[in-house]
Amino acid sequence: MFSHVGDDMQLVAVSWLVLELTDSPFLMGIAALFQGLPRLFFAPVGGVIADRKDRHRLLMIYQTCEMVLAFVFAVVVLTGKIAYWHILLLLPFFGFLKAVYVIARQAYVFDLVGKDDLMNALALHSSAMNLAKIIGPSIAGILIGVAGVGWCLLINALSFIGILISLLMMHPPEFFKKDLRYPGFLRDMGETFIYLKKDRTILLLIMTSFSFMLFGLQSTVVLPLFSRYVLDAGATGFGFLMASMGVGAVVAGMIMAGLGDIRRKGLFFLLSTLFYGILLLVFSATSWFIGSLVLILLVGMTEMFFRTLNQTLVQLLSPDTLRGRILGVYMLDRGVRPLGGFLMGSGASLLGAPLALAIGGGMCTIAALGLLFKSPGIRRL
Repeated sequence: MFSHVGDDMQLVAVSWLVLELTDSPFLMGIAALFQGLPRLFFAPVGGVIADRKDRHRLLMIYQTCEMVLAFVFAVVVLTGKIAYWHILLLLPFFGFLKAVYVIARQAYVFDLVGKDDLMNALALHSSAMNLAKIIGPSIAGILIGVAGVGWCLLINALSFIGILISLLMMHPPEFFKKDLRYPGFLRDMGETFIYLKKDRTILLLIMTSFSFMLFGLQSTVVLPLFSRYVLDAGATGFGFLMASMGVGAVVAGMIMAGLGDIRRKGLFFLLSTLFYGILLLVFSATSWFIGSLVLILLVGMTEMFFRTLNQTLVQLLSPDTLRGRILGVYMLDRGVRPLGGFLMGSGASLLGAPLALAIGGGMCTIAALGLLFKSPGIRRL
């Protein structure tokens, strides 16, 4: 969690740094693209690496590399030598390291806890991440005003020490070794897609994640517009809306972490996706601030439910020898996040924020209804 706080501090710091250097929203978007696209290109690569190598060792190596890179970034900014092109050079490296690390980490959770506790472990992990999303940007905003961007980046670099110590304290399970005479990389990737073509259930779960990332999970893009123009609550109201969504996600994660190995995970997943779409539709039609706070809290809760269950089901259904590679395909949804944000922002510009969000919520609701009635394989899980 300490490490995630550092990551979120860096996200805020980079956005502010680019704004200070360029005073251009367009160049801010380019920087975000440079950071996000490596996850789209390298997620499948990360999946192959996670299946071939000792995941505990991978986590150590990649976190050490990212820590060194973070220290370099912080020093360049603190010494006043930073230029915009430096940021564009550094961000893809961060994106590549994070893409491989995240996949190896998620697969390693399964190695550590097994099938029975997987959902609870992922929920607890996601709760920590969402709590970090509340704490990190808050600290970064204050620290930027008091001490400057460079100190946020330095704290992020130091935060990697915590996760490296945690990894050293673990007693990792024995590395599952298959035949070390691996086939070619492309053949490894092809094996993954051949398996997904045969296993319609996993493929539908992955497609659901992609569709929701494109149409529904970008509500934060239009929340500033809702706060200013619909709810008349200004910047303070926007902060409350974001905090309420984060609190909902944390609460839902803690609930799931304490539920035990629940039965009918598939049905619970489908109902969560349905309620998520409906809640977005209701929120888009609400102009009462208190009601909006409650609704966005429920949106955060249902998002946590269905995303945790989605990843749990994907991991449980994946063969041990393919788990990393299938997670690599699943994690491609992070790469389409910028496209989803672009679609939501463009829709808000053309149609207004309420209608754009209503269309996104409607698409999610239709997809959820289709899965609920046409996917008995998922319902029975």
